[in-house]
Amino acid sequence: MRPDPSHPRLPGLPDCGPDGLSCGERLLLWMLRQWVAARVLGEEPRGRLAAYAGAFISPRGAAAFVLLMTTIEERVRRPLCVSPPTCLGYARDEQHLVTACGISPASPDIAAQLLDELVIAPRVVAAAIRVLNFSFAREGLNFPMRLRDAGHNLDDGSSPTLH
Repeated sequence: MRPDPSHPRLPGLPDCGPDGLSCGERLLLWMLRQWVAARVLGEEPRGRLAAYAGAFISPRGAAAFVLLMTTIEERVRRPLCVSPPTCLGYARDEQHLVTACGISPASPDIAAQLLDELVIAPRVVAAAIRVLNFSFAREGLNFPMRLRDAGHNLDDGSSPTLH
């Protein structure tokens, strides 16, 4: 595991995602992967998260995440492409969700654009993402804005991430 001194509640978080993610980004990615893993295994995702996520985030933060995931599930266009829980890679759908979370306070419109191919009613999901962003920020788990230029083609494949 990569040590991360910026948030004292995250040292036990299993390694996931590419290097350079903030604590908040890594936690969001890990929770997203746990949610999807639970769905694949036929488990109740909330139960799985309750068993593990409490070590990393408050009930308020967990509730914001559940709101986001239920909002996504109600509006999903297609199955999301999500990597296994401890994968050090970063699937495109994961990337879009994490990036949308970081940019949502400054530009809800760009956040919605990032979500457009994933969900119907992307503005609704962008609102849930903004709630998650604010909830995580209250716990010191900020999301950086990582979109280089809103005018860039997101499909250009020139970089393994949008960072």
